[in-house]
Amino acid sequence: MHCEYGQNQENQLGDELLTAAAARGDESALEMLFERYRRPLYAYFNRMLGNDVMSADDCFQELWIKVINKLPDYRDEGKFSAWLFRIARNQVLEHFRREKSRAKIGALTEEGEVPEQVNFTSEPRSLVGAQELNEQLEELLARLPAEQREVFIMRQNDLSFKEIAKIQRCPVNTALGRMHNCLKFLRQHLCQ
Repeated sequence: MHCEYGQNQENQLGDELLTAAAARGDESALEMLFERYRRPLYAYFNRMLGNDVMSADDCFQELWIKVINKLPDYRDEGKFSAWLFRIARNQVLEHFRREKSRAKIGALTEEGEVPEQVNFTSEPRSLVGAQELNEQLEELLARLPAEQREVFIMRQNDLSFKEIAKIQRCPVNTALGRMHNCLKFLRQHLCQ
């Protein structure tokens, strides 16, 4: 089945229409959904996995395989983005479980520590002030508990607290509290 939607209409089409078309096998509708959500999802994986690019790439690819397989069963009970981030969150949790298992079966250093991840990415320092602020924010986010970091990232991707609470399987007030604590921590440390 071929999608009859032009490039100009891509931004005008809602997720509901695109998911229905993609579920019926419309590859161009799936491609539009991929293009719409690839940046926020990849950023989510990158932040949740401490900028481990290889792990983020793996999780990102596994996520889209799951989306393609589960899309025919998708029921539009809310926002498609919330459904995607729920799958992404489960993907991150699965990644951490795998890493924990690997550590148990011998992926430890001689001192008994988990080996440090080496980050091979380097960025030009042309925008020193903005770059430094971004690096400081990333470092601070990495120090937060995973639940707080996750709420912050999902809010940056326009998910409501109700959707976040559903994804994290907690009351809305808990999600709000996590965001409050996250922002309090960031304000304290960014203003120093």
